[in-house]
Amino acid sequence: MIKSKLISKAIFTDKSISTLNELVDYTGIESFAFMEQTHSNIVVNASKAGIFKSDGLLTYKSNFGLLVSTADCMPILLKDNKKIGAVHSGWRGLKNKILEKTIQSFELNSLLISVGPHAQLCCYEVKNDVSKYFESYTEKRDGKTYLSLSESLKELSKRCGFRIEVSSICTICDSSYNSFRKNKTNNRQYGFIWK
Repeated sequence: MIKSKLISKAIFTDKSISTLNELVDYTGIESFAFMEQTHSNIVVNASKAGIFKSDGLLTYKSNFGLLVSTADCMPILLKDNKKIGAVHSGWRGLKNKILEKTIQSFELNSLLISVGPHAQLCCYEVKNDVSKYFESYTEKRDGKTYLSLSESLKELSKRCGFRIEVSSICTICDSSYNSFRKNKTNNRQYGFIWK
């Protein structure tokens, strides 16, 4: 379990938390929204508990949580003075600019963003069909191309002026985390933020 250093009510789980009930026990938040994630750029304002067909959620609601589940994609948690958000983003989300779309609803001068463990440059191998969109965020080693998913978020932070923290933990090579890339697992870890 990792607590965000920027956002006091935000955590990222590892394999040690495997059910939503354990998350509820840990946070004390029983009412939350989560997503049926499809690598889209759809962002929904959630005012009630339930499952939303989207890859981004935001809410103004108090005593309420937002959940993102991942197994190599980036779990992105957001907070400004009025609301919170949760975003699921892999390379498709980056290409479709889901974070840029999400932050349009936030106050940039008070926006804090925390990015949890995800596939990192050390292990995230991609082919040309993906790397062609992200040339400046790739590295070539031994004839293979590797992608840094979070580098574009750091650049966005510099351009827009919000504060960001990015986990350096790689879900592919750290066995404490579920990785779809590594073994096609159906298990996920969670990013959870509450208000």
